[in-house]
Formats: sequence, C-alpha cells, structure tokens
Amino acid sequence: MKKNLNPKTLSRYAAVQAIYNLNFSTNEIDIKEYFLNRKEFTLKLDFDLQFEGKNFNKKLFIEIFELFNKKKDKIDELIKLNLDSNWYLERLPKVLHAILRVAISEMFLSPKISFAILISEYLKLTESFCSKNECPFTNAILQKIYISNELVKKTE
Repeated sequence: MKKNLNPKTLSRYAAVQAIYNLNFSTNEIDIKEYFLNRKEFTLKLDFDLQFEGKNFNKKLFIEIFELFNKKKDKIDELIKLNLDSNWYLERLPKVLHAILRVAISEMFLSPKISFAILISEYLKLTESFCSKNECPFTNAILQKIYISNELVKKTE
C-alpha cells in the first residue's frame, strides 16, 4: 500500500474505524469526537502504515459518519437485500460490515461519484482490514447496490 494516501482516503479509513466502533459503544458523539479531537489519534492501516489523524479530511469523515447514523436502517436493509440467500447480516464479519456501511453511505452522500473510484477505494480498504478473499464479495455487493441505485435515479 502507498505510504502517502490522500486525505479523502484517510477519511474513509477513519469512517470505517468509527462505524466499526459503534458495535461496541452506542455513544456516537464520543466516537466522533475521538476521531476529530484527540491529538494522539493515529490511523493504523496495517502493521507497517500509520498516519497522524490530523492528515485526514475531517469534513468528509463527519459527512459520512453523520449520514450513516441517519440512514443506518436503510443502509443495512440494502446490504441484506443484496446478500446471497445463504448469507444474513449478522453473519458478516464486523469489519466487512463497517466497510460496506461506509461505502454505501458515500454512495448516498456523493451520488455522482464514479463507481470505478468508489470500488477502488473500498477494495483497498477491504484488503487493508480483511483478507484479499473478501474483495470479490465486497465488489459484488457494492456493484449490485450501485446499479440498483442508478436504476432508481433514472426512474425519478
């Protein structure tokens, strides 16, 4: 992985970590404040890479995190609808679930974002937090949701 990631990419990493933390604490304000205000906050992407928290795009982080908290049920419903019949939401690894939640939040936030950019970013995240075997799964789910979202936009 590149050692100099852009601030938007770092924001996505922070959003995944923040949304993952919601599995263990329901205090959204404390989680958001941790990522925004702690001087010792460091993004740890893997065993070799870490970045000072001050290097990420805080505006994008806040927008993703707050949008997720507003649309959590709708986002989880989209994930459920696009899982294969032998899968269910509770079976997803929590980190992978957080990655999908952040990606879908960003789809809502920036509906004109190119799918190529979106998928590239979230496959990098999946490789960072999960195994490479999870990448085709992430790709398939996000592609199904993106396409269905595009169809909805065209009929409006």
